[in-house]
Amino acid sequence: MAAQYAPRATYLYAKLTKMLSHTHAVRLVVLALAACFLVAGIARAQDERSSSAGSDPYQEQIHSLAGRLLMRAEKSKCRPDRCTILVENFTTPSGSTSRLGTQLGDSMSAEILSQGHGIHIVDRTRLQDYLVRERIPSSALKDREAARWLATEFQANAVLVGAIKPVGDNFNLTTQLLIISPDWASTEEITQIATPLPEGAFAPFEPYDAEPKVPGGPRPAKGASVPSCTYCPSPQYSSVARKAKFTGTVILAVTVSEDGRATDVHVLKGIPFGWNEQAIHAVNEWTFRPASADGTPVAVRVPIEMNFQLY
Repeated sequence: MAAQYAPRATYLYAKLTKMLSHTHAVRLVVLALAACFLVAGIARAQDERSSSAGSDPYQEQIHSLAGRLLMRAEKSKCRPDRCTILVENFTTPSGSTSRLGTQLGDSMSAEILSQGHGIHIVDRTRLQDYLVRERIPSSALKDREAARWLATEFQANAVLVGAIKPVGDNFNLTTQLLIISPDWASTEEITQIATPLPEGAFAPFEPYDAEPKVPGGPRPAKGASVPSCTYCPSPQYSSVARKAKFTGTVILAVTVSEDGRATDVHVLKGIPFGWNEQAIHAVNEWTFRPASADGTPVAVRVPIEMNFQLY
């Protein structure tokens, strides 16, 4: 009886040995493929880091600075889910911004958002769109009170301001966090960015065009008179503007209609503290003696300046 099963047992043993050998081979292939994918992944990550470092050579320093800033924010009660920070465009010693200052602001904003874990950041595209619409130069926002005011325009309760200054072939970045309420400011922190300055790093740059793209209007015909204001009440000054004692000029492009009213008003040059809105509101209340050509009233488009001075 045992002799009858001996060939069968031998056959099963051989088949089992073959299967086990095949399984071992499959495992080796799987392990080899996994190793290849791992090596490829590491190489790709290194390439991406190298590429990132090449396109943004100061990223490591910005990362470290953002971490320190968040620690200070925590001490000032700017805490997750209770704090929204606006990061301004960083300025040059002249007070204007530059492409480098805008890029540094973008990088800092992204780092705070990445590390903040609940700290809200105002979308930087919203800031740029606002500056294009209001045409407020960076030099007018360098003042700390103006920076705080700008933050409130975006319902933020903190604002990060910064200035860049060349030091040899590198540059220093000075940053300060301002809390809106209660009125608090961190100490200024100077970070040396040890990377060569790109060409034209400090060339003045604003997010809006030098010449505003506003709808055109009728221009005075040859020999036509220009409109003159006959009723020109002054704009109202807000309490925040009075407190800041800010001096500046708003320039508007206005079409004065045939019946002497201001229409189609656009800002050519703006200033902070809500004075753009006050200037537009005031000029809409003005009445004019319209321009005329050959004795006939005509509509013309003219610039109007409003000077604001508080002492």
